[in-house]
Amino acid sequence: MNFKKYAIVLGAIALCTGFYSCDDDEIEDIDKPADTVITSDFYVLNRGNDGANNASIAYYNATSGMLNDKFYEDANGSGLGDSAEDMLVYGSKMYVSVTSSNRLAVMDMSGKLMKAIEPENEGGEPLRPRYLAADKGKIYMSYFYGHSVAVLDTASLEVEKVIPVGRYPEQIVVSNNKLYVANSGGNDYPNYGKTVSVLDLSSLEVEKEIEVVINPCRLEANNNGDVYVISMGNYGDIPNTLQCIDGKTGAVKTLGNGSRMDLRDGFLYVLYAQWGQEESIHVSKYDALTGELVNDNLVPDINKVSTLSSINVDASGNIYITDAPYTETGSVYVFNKDGKGVSGSPVDSKGYGPNTVWVKGN
Repeated sequence: MNFKKYAIVLGAIALCTGFYSCDDDEIEDIDKPADTVITSDFYVLNRGNDGANNASIAYYNATSGMLNDKFYEDANGSGLGDSAEDMLVYGSKMYVSVTSSNRLAVMDMSGKLMKAIEPENEGGEPLRPRYLAADKGKIYMSYFYGHSVAVLDTASLEVEKVIPVGRYPEQIVVSNNKLYVANSGGNDYPNYGKTVSVLDLSSLEVEKEIEVVINPCRLEANNNGDVYVISMGNYGDIPNTLQCIDGKTGAVKTLGNGSRMDLRDGFLYVLYAQWGQEESIHVSKYDALTGELVNDNLVPDINKVSTLSSINVDASGNIYITDAPYTETGSVYVFNKDGKGVSGSPVDSKGYGPNTVWVKGN
């Protein structure tokens, strides 16, 4: 089943999880060169349906062409939880935030749970881990309900400090010994947030706030210390907007539109799927150092994907776009660096709401 809308809001804590569903097209029509195949193993984080407690991790083996949709369950004998939001592989561990279940699951690379961190405030209320970043032996995670960022030591797996930031923080990114935090204000509709907090990682203190378009949710940083921001706007007259924060001056420049993005090897890949702008759906490629547009239609067949959810890129330039229909299990579409669909794509994620792909070896 397809729904002709871009459903940004999926429950009270999913204000920045976006999907666009287009008309029924024959997905078999996607150009798939016979000499291009999926060559990398990857993990898929399936967010699950809100309140259904059916989040999951799937693992795709490119050699066999087989997908294990019970990667976590097989290793632990239990489910992952409710509303998995972000996945990060750092060192020898895998970290997954399961927001509605109020847990950060720390696993070894076989999926075996090493520790579950379930943060609460002094009153016993859940803080809801949301997005993750890593740097110098630390994991940083935004606490959506806690309006803060926590610092986790990767050796002891203990939270060392919790730092207040703006309202309902979403994605975070490390750049030049600073941590940038997107303060969405998402649960305070229509009073969205409009700042990115900048934390000094030496002092672990907020040094400034930078104003951007309302409802900032996504962040990526280039090698020069500049930070790209996607703000979801108000789902009305203020659209999903892509901006760049100058890492030296803090000046903000608007580049165009975007809903999800990934930065890989000097290029920024941007998926734009704005509700009410069906004719404008596209994938753009930017030079991540200059912010210059390289290609504004990188994946010509993008409108063949039913319900656009996320974009990730591997070290070879292959593009992974998740398809997350509301009442059916999702899929991962794989395109090569030229934007052409590859043989073996799409891959059924066998879970609901696939919202990120982590390619092994990235």
